[in-house]
Amino acid sequence: MEFPTGFDLKAIRTFTFVVELGGMTQAAQRLEMTQSSVSQTISNLEEAIGSALFDRTVRPIALTPTGVTLYDHSRDILAAAGDTLQALREQQGRRLTSLTLGMPESFANTVGPMLAESLDRYASRWRIWSGISPENHDALMNHAVDMIVTTSDELDSLEGLEIHPLLEEPFVLVFPADYKHPATGLEAHTDLRFIRYSLRSAIGRQVERQINRLRLNLPITAEFDTASGQLAAVAAGTGWSVTTPLCLLQEYAKVGEQVRVEPIKRGQFSRSLKLIARKGALGDVPRSIAGESRKILQNKGLELLFERHPWIRNLIVWPERQTG
Repeated sequence: MEFPTGFDLKAIRTFTFVVELGGMTQAAQRLEMTQSSVSQTISNLEEAIGSALFDRTVRPIALTPTGVTLYDHSRDILAAAGDTLQALREQQGRRLTSLTLGMPESFANTVGPMLAESLDRYASRWRIWSGISPENHDALMNHAVDMIVTTSDELDSLEGLEIHPLLEEPFVLVFPADYKHPATGLEAHTDLRFIRYSLRSAIGRQVERQINRLRLNLPITAEFDTASGQLAAVAAGTGWSVTTPLCLLQEYAKVGEQVRVEPIKRGQFSRSLKLIARKGALGDVPRSIAGESRKILQNKGLELLFERHPWIRNLIVWPERQTG
C-alpha cells in the first residue's frame, strides 16, 4: 500500500502527544517544536487521511470519531516501530541515545547506584529521577521519563503499558533503640507518638489504609514526606513508625544502631514494587533493567538487612515465587 505524504511515524507520534498532553501547545513544548510546526503536522496528517482528527469548535479540542480510531491504533503502530528500531539497534550493538528512569527515593538511593553500571550498557546518557509516586506517574504519562519504578497500582489497568514485577516487601515496625515494651502490631503505643509518612506519597496512603482497615486510633501529630526525616525522628526518640526494608536500608548507615526493628505480627501487610514502561517503546530494555534490579536486590542490595534482621529475608516475596 502506498502511504500519502503526511502519514508517517513522526506525524502519528506528534498526534499522540497532542492527545495525551491535552493540546498542541503542550505537545510543542514536550517535543521541542514550535506550536505552528505541530499544527502544520496535524493538518498534513488530516489531509493525508482525508478527515479531521480534532473538533476545533470546542475547548479544549476533542477527538473526532476518526481521531479516536487513529489514537486507538497509534499506540500499536508506535510500539511496533519501537520494537523494530530497538531490534535493529541491538543487532548493531548500539545503545539508546538517552534513558530516564523515575523511582521512589528509597529505590533510587539503594538500588540506583548499583544499577548505574548496567545502565551504561543500554544508553549513552541516562538519568535517575527520584520523587513521590504521583509525580513519577505523571512524568511517565507525559513522556518526561521512559520508565518508572512504583509501588502504586494506579497505572495497572491502563492500556499501552508493560509491567515488570520486582519484589514484594513487608511493612515493619521501627522504634527508638531503647524502647523496651512488647511490639507485635499496629496498635497504639501510648507512651510514644506515631510518626506518619505524608499522604502525598503512595507509601503514606497505603499505611493509612491499613490503619483505617484495622480501625485504629492513631492521632495525627507528626508526619514526614521522606523516609530520611521519618527514620531520623524515630532514631532521635520522637516516636515510633512503620516503614519497609528498602526505606530502612537507605538510612541504615545513619540510624541502624539507633532504632529497633520488629515484624508486624498482627495486621501484617506489604507493598509491591514494579517497573512500568510504555509498551514496546524501548524493546526489551525495560524487561532487562527489571531483571538487573531484581538481581541487585537478591544478591547484594538487601544483604545488610538480612544479616542484622534475618527474619526479613523470609518475608520478601520475589516474582518467581509468586508465579511458581
